[in-house]
Amino acid sequence: MVEMEKIARNFKKQGNNCSYSVYTTFSKRIKLSGIYPEPRSIDGKCGALLATLKILDETGNSEKKEQFEKDFIQEFGYCKCSDLMKNDRRCNDYVGWAARKLDEIL
Repeated sequence: MVEMEKIARNFKKQGNNCSYSVYTTFSKRIKLSGIYPEPRSIDGKCGALLATLKILDETGNSEKKEQFEKDFIQEFGYCKCSDLMKNDRRCNDYVGWAARKLDEIL
């Protein structure tokens, strides 16, 4: 497990939501607006995914958003929180995966 993934997973384990966990992890390393998206606030999507997409926007990597979302769906089968909750994985898995992949991009 890479450093950013560990940090994000720890934020989630402390009781923070998925979006906050991913967004705050990266805001400690790079300058971001400080306003993370609310989980499920856009089409019911996972907070870890929404935070990642916002970070890609804020860092000038908007062109990578579509591929990231496709990769997320390929990995987990869905992007909506309500569907993901039916999987045998936990929110911390989505947070960790998103943080690791985002770290690779940035």
